Amino acid sequence: MRIYFYPPDGAPLSPKSPARCPSNEARRILQSTARASRLKSRPMSALTPARQTLLLFLLALAVLAPGIWEATGLTGKDEFFLGLRTPMEMIEGNHWLVPFLDGAPRIRKPPLLYWIGRAQFELFGISLTAARLIGVLFAALFVVSTAGIARRLSGRNDSGWLAGCILLGCLGMASEGRRFMLDVPVAALSTAAFWSFLVWLEERRNKWLTLTCVLLAAGFLVKGPIVGLVFGGGFLALLFGRRLRLADLRQSWPALLGHALLWAAIALPWFFVVRLLYPEAANLVLADELESRHFLSLSPGILLGLLNIGLPWVFVFALAAWQQRRASALTRLALAWFLVTFLPFLLIKSFDRYLIGSLAPFAVFLALALPQIQVRWPYRLGALLALLLGGGLAAFAFWFGLGGWYWLLLPAGYLGWAWWQEHGTGHTLAAPAVFWIAVLWGVFPALGVNAVPPEVVELGRQRSIAMFDGPQPAMLPILSAHTQRQYSRLDKFDLAELAASKTLVFLESKDLPRFAESLKTAGYSARQLGSYATLASHGSGLRFARVGAGKADWLAALNSRSLAPLQTTVLWFEIQPE
Repeated sequence: MRIYFYPPDGAPLSPKSPARCPSNEARRILQSTARASRLKSRPMSALTPARQTLLLFLLALAVLAPGIWEATGLTGKDEFFLGLRTPMEMIEGNHWLVPFLDGAPRIRKPPLLYWIGRAQFELFGISLTAARLIGVLFAALFVVSTAGIARRLSGRNDSGWLAGCILLGCLGMASEGRRFMLDVPVAALSTAAFWSFLVWLEERRNKWLTLTCVLLAAGFLVKGPIVGLVFGGGFLALLFGRRLRLADLRQSWPALLGHALLWAAIALPWFFVVRLLYPEAANLVLADELESRHFLSLSPGILLGLLNIGLPWVFVFALAAWQQRRASALTRLALAWFLVTFLPFLLIKSFDRYLIGSLAPFAVFLALALPQIQVRWPYRLGALLALLLGGGLAAFAFWFGLGGWYWLLLPAGYLGWAWWQEHGTGHTLAAPAVFWIAVLWGVFPALGVNAVPPEVVELGRQRSIAMFDGPQPAMLPILSAHTQRQYSRLDKFDLAELAASKTLVFLESKDLPRFAESLKTAGYSARQLGSYATLASHGSGLRFARVGAGKADWLAALNSRSLAPLQTTVLWFEIQPE
């Protein structure tokens, strides 16, 4: 039995004939049909699915790889403190089965990405490029899987091309696809699993069901149950859109049961092993995870998160969702898929990056609805906000004489030109991707966020380093190729070990009182050996001003054209017994 997910080619876009419609409606339908025909006749639509997939994969690498080697590029604590350091400590301690960080088992998240990170470091050496290339490759998989789903649902190659390019133009992909984090890999694996599941539904060949099973198991080993969100949302959308019936699946229940057991055999053993090895730690981690998520707590701020990750396409999406809410069954299916992946985050404590998986149905829906969007205001509004964001960073760089701002001039002009008036779908798709490359490779690294002086990097290579609280210097571990243990507090045993090994202790100036109190309590003293000032990440990548910096500090910096009022001072000490 074959199940087709698309109407036959040449099916009308409306059941009404334009000749029988009111003149305005007739004109709208004719314009939409003509635009769809132009899209369909483009050379990219003539590519075979395999060639389009290869081209999109290479395009994703070309768009997302530039700048991944920049130590002052966009980052965040979950990357520099957790993601990058864990594979390094696995190498230093020769850990494979259970990752370790700061001398303790790292069981809060599953191990697959850290296993891949360790293997990458073993093969190519420890570097920022080696780590972030993993994220870029998963992002490319995410792009081609989204495009494959769009092709499979619509039966048209141009829909796949549109979906892939729309996804590449979203700020969320541009920022998260360049980092060594969990969110893009788990979204990519879940989306790829749904793509292979659609192929299996049509062809009923077990190799596609096996691939679906392996991809879902891999995603579970990257970030746990969240792997089910994109795949499960797509499955529910197929049921909602009546493209799939449970009765159809009952005919294949032996294969489905066997593959469910295969999934369990791949995905679950590691968790049982961890439970046996570290039962108390596993219980504490589970309780902490459940408490920190604040389930069933309304989180309307996630709407701003969608604005962030979907920029500049988010307003086009909003208008299309309103216009297409009663349109074809196919667009309603894609919209339902998006809602199932997005709405749960309204009820838990979330970060913007958790919505990365929602960008797959977001892009598929837009690819289907784009030919019907006839007005320019959502394009203009999205471009304006993107230009304000990128322009604000460029203005900051220009005002403080940091350089890099000039890389934005032509891409900003291109985005404004391509999105203010219609100049062809190709320009509409390309302009956001080019703009984000300029922002994240040209402008942001020039700000010098998390810059580490060369002499400090050399210290990290030659001496043992401990980071107190902070942790700063954020990028020292990856630049020195050593984990550099972090301490949230220091007791007398820690201080005795640090003093005996002549380990240098780095900390921010704001943590000096706590550090001094720890020394006094344990009967130790510290000799300051040096310091430097820098803009430093505190949480998200754009929060780079000193902790506690207020309006007066910003005004002082702007008036003096000096970053000093905004910079974080990092000091280092040697511990000595009193």
